[in-house]
Amino acid sequence: MEVIDALVHPQVSHRDELRRYMKEPLRRRPFPPPERYFYPNPLGDFLPEAASASGAPGSDPSLVSEALHRDARPDAVVLLPLTRGLLPDVELGSAVCAATNDWLADVWLDKGNAHGKFRGTIRVNPMDPSGAVREIERWAEHPYMVQIGIPTQAHAPYGQRFYHPIWEAAERHDLPVAVHLDNGSGVDFPPTMTGYARHFVEYSVLSPINYSFHLASLIAEGTFERSPGLRFVFTDGGVDVLQPLIWRLTKDWWSTKVDTPWVAMEPGEYLREHVRFCIHRLEGPQADEDMPSWAGAAHYADLLMYGSRYPFWDYLAPSEAARRLPPDVGEKVFAGNAAGWYRLTESPKRP
Repeated sequence: MEVIDALVHPQVSHRDELRRYMKEPLRRRPFPPPERYFYPNPLGDFLPEAASASGAPGSDPSLVSEALHRDARPDAVVLLPLTRGLLPDVELGSAVCAATNDWLADVWLDKGNAHGKFRGTIRVNPMDPSGAVREIERWAEHPYMVQIGIPTQAHAPYGQRFYHPIWEAAERHDLPVAVHLDNGSGVDFPPTMTGYARHFVEYSVLSPINYSFHLASLIAEGTFERSPGLRFVFTDGGVDVLQPLIWRLTKDWWSTKVDTPWVAMEPGEYLREHVRFCIHRLEGPQADEDMPSWAGAAHYADLLMYGSRYPFWDYLAPSEAARRLPPDVGEKVFAGNAAGWYRLTESPKRP
């Protein structure tokens, strides 16, 4: 089966590796390490077999390639590096994103990409729209950069006009925007609407659902009408709650259309052209025999993309996903949807 892995997280080999790609005086400034301060998995954040003698798990491109090829031979792998949370110094936050992009291009898309299968993500700071646009313009023509990355954590939902310059740049360069929970710890809001949870299980269950606030905002604010070519990828899972969310949005939209006259279609009609989700190993029905009806009833076959989340603890092997997905759904989820979303029909020319 053809496989495109839409979610692999490359790691820095040591916490200060990014500083090599930063300029003074920001290079000397303290900022959070890559580890998440709050809610670490009590059994470990990474797969035990992802450990490396030369650095952090998932930090060696050759070892990551070998690991991904044990279970399948992916035709393309989309790399989404994590950054260090929302930093109070906006300039420093943008510098961390820029250094992350330089590191990704150097270590993973150039030196570690002899096989040509790695694709990259341009990390930008959503708290700095003008700086984010400059960073997109800096990397948009790189042959292996295929999307823009922003954190799920934000100080305002992503449909609001503050972010419009970023979405306009994404649309202009035909690059999807990937939304993912970030690492580190900055001035982020609590992970739930009612504050901080006490346990990891609460965080892992509830925090991915924060995508729903961004999606509702993007639809209600008319962002997809303003930027008809804009595409988003929500990568933390949570597609389980999509159907009731859209049902509630549609129900209330019909009775309050006067408040949002720019929303020209029912909320659910924006999904096919503008939104995709990375499948998560913890979602869907527990019984394998219920999976086909679950996927078919909600039209998830058209909205889901396979993403392994290697090297993290909730890694989803292709064999495990294939066992649960019916063949007609699997063909789309494993490769078809991602190939179209990321325009992967042709091999890029090496820089």
